[in-house]
Amino acid sequence: MMVKQVTPLMDSALKRFCDKCNELGYKNNNSLKAMKYEWLLEQGGVWHCATWGGLEEGYGDMLSIAGCHPLPEVDENAWRVMFRGVQLPKNYGYGMSKYHMNALTWRHILPKQLEFIGDKDAYITTNISNDASGKMNKIHRLFKNLNKLGMVDHHSDMNLYNTEQSIWKLNKEKYKEVRSDVV
Repeated sequence: MMVKQVTPLMDSALKRFCDKCNELGYKNNNSLKAMKYEWLLEQGGVWHCATWGGLEEGYGDMLSIAGCHPLPEVDENAWRVMFRGVQLPKNYGYGMSKYHMNALTWRHILPKQLEFIGDKDAYITTNISNDASGKMNKIHRLFKNLNKLGMVDHHSDMNLYNTEQSIWKLNKEKYKEVRSDVV
């Protein structure tokens, strides 16, 4: 498994990924517009993807993608990670994990995003009621459980970009401790 920062050389792989998301009914990732792909880049953010490799050469497939960008609505030190995070369904061989380490976004992409943002604070948002994919309510419940386990702290609920969302601050130390036990 490789994690790479998405570049224009990967446009054909990104298009195929969006097409697969469309087939699966993942509305937030079925097009670059729905992903807010350009918007995130304009904010100074980046996209990362998990792959088996070969995207720059025009072969290979993206398995998962997520973006990160500054989050001044929280404070000047805040970065939103895991933005529009999604993975294609498949058994990737990680089994079940109460800490969510079975998700490619969480296990592989998040470390690259934390590396990218450095000493900034990492926040993840979950939709409170708007479920555009049929899976978002499940993710919101997952973060309530991660809060109980000390992996995230509930920062606040707010209307962020016209959507009611919960804002969760990642406990970086706890995340790194748990991840080091499984990788």
